[in-house]
Amino acid sequence: MYRLSNSLPYLLARLGVRMGELFVRIVRKQGLTLPMYRVLAALAEQGRPLRLSELAALTSVEMSTLSRLVADMHRDGVVSRERPQNDQRSLQVALTPHGSALAARFMPVAAHYERVATGNMSAKDAATLKATLVQLYENLDRLEQEVEDGEIEKLIGSGPQRRPKRSAKRRTKAAR
Repeated sequence: MYRLSNSLPYLLARLGVRMGELFVRIVRKQGLTLPMYRVLAALAEQGRPLRLSELAALTSVEMSTLSRLVADMHRDGVVSRERPQNDQRSLQVALTPHGSALAARFMPVAAHYERVATGNMSAKDAATLKATLVQLYENLDRLEQEVEDGEIEKLIGSGPQRRPKRSAKRRTKAAR
């Protein structure tokens, strides 16, 4: 039987939210949010400027949110933004020296959080867990295709459905 309290998405979200909230307590003191830290870490890890689309894929931040985030980080002197000569529609983001210093300060803290979270797991078990999580993420490509193809709708069946909410305009009209 399906149980929310034992479901994989719930357990992963619960872990991610708690670790994120604990990490934000530290980075917030430097004016950073968790998505900002992820941008810093992704740029530091790659060691080169990245296009916004690359950053979005690495950080799981929506493109519109990422664009505003990078603009704020640029204003704060943490990243630089440039349009490549060969693609004026694209935007490349790079760490400034200040951004590199922030990444260097907080990446070891993130590694410490990971060590604490994995507790008594062996390095091999922790690596296996990470590999499994990467595989699970990649498996979602299949699920995405099933949703797009309408296959998931077949699992739902034709049981009771929620009635769509009426718009405010229609509710006002109906109340008259």
